[in-house]
Amino acid sequence: MALRRSFKARTSDKAFTPISKIQLGAKSSLSQIQAPPLRKNEFRHRLLGARGIHLQRADLINNAPPGPGPLGPRRPLKILEFVNNSVLPSGIAVSPTPPAGCPAGAICTPVSGINLLANSAKSWYDAGYVNLRRRYAHGLSLLANYTFSKSLSNAPDFRSPMFEAAIPQNDSDPAAEKGLACDIRQRFALSAVYNIPGYGGSGLVRALSHNWALSSVYQVQTGFPLTISVFGDTANAGTVLGENPIRANLTSQPISGPGTHTAAEWFNPLAFAVPPAFTFGDVGRNTIIGPGTQTLDLALAREFNLVERMKFQFRAEFFNALNKVNLGTPDRFVNTPQFGTITEAATPGRQIQLSARLSF
Repeated sequence: MALRRSFKARTSDKAFTPISKIQLGAKSSLSQIQAPPLRKNEFRHRLLGARGIHLQRADLINNAPPGPGPLGPRRPLKILEFVNNSVLPSGIAVSPTPPAGCPAGAICTPVSGINLLANSAKSWYDAGYVNLRRRYAHGLSLLANYTFSKSLSNAPDFRSPMFEAAIPQNDSDPAAEKGLACDIRQRFALSAVYNIPGYGGSGLVRALSHNWALSSVYQVQTGFPLTISVFGDTANAGTVLGENPIRANLTSQPISGPGTHTAAEWFNPLAFAVPPAFTFGDVGRNTIIGPGTQTLDLALAREFNLVERMKFQFRAEFFNALNKVNLGTPDRFVNTPQFGTITEAATPGRQIQLSARLSF
């Protein structure tokens, strides 16, 4: 369940005239709607707020408190007891030696981790955006948008976690799980189409230069958050297979500084340490921001009228035209050799694609 509210701010900018309200007029019995001519430029801005409640989260109700030794004796639930008169499927035999604590005559089984999918998580999203639209005029149309936002939640996204574990570090301390969610703090996107004017009134120059169109999509955004974690269950509290929820400890070293924000060292690895055995880490959830991305895609197209109902189009497309190296996510596990380094790119390099289409 999600609650959403929005606040529309007053539009005021001397450079652009906002679209006026649509005028309604009944010219016939059909009650036709007539609008005034649209302005060439529109500038809009708005504040948004959304709240999510009763969201799904992993509730590990049978995790043990941190400590040495076997997990079983420290778990809250040692066994599970079947209801009376339970009938097991054929081929499943009941052990003649029931586990400790099992009532006489009952069917019991030892139990380890229990992942209860509870609907108790919450989320918070607040944003402000500005939008500029230029309708087609003098061969150019464009749409630009800038968004500044913040997204929080008090539990990892169990179904599709980002760069963190899908389960909490300490199920007994859910307040420590509040932090950034899928947070992209700033994002700018621009799309434009420009019909390149032809040269010459006639002849070969005009034949080669007219009917060309250039389109572009430019996107730039800040990075995703990530959680500095420990590879393995160093707290010996029990975990879900494939998850590494234990977080690192902060040291007195600065997280960022000279030489950081590079592929070799995105952050200072000395700012984090493995927590002592049988303890939880004190690093907050999703407190490090990863690399941002910047891409520019271009397309150049030309259409030829062959005959009355037949057209031929040539198209050249350039993906990541700037050949920008967008770094991937740094290694976030404090007890691995590549901690803090980036070994892959988030987007491929420049790609050029040529195509032709015949339509009739």
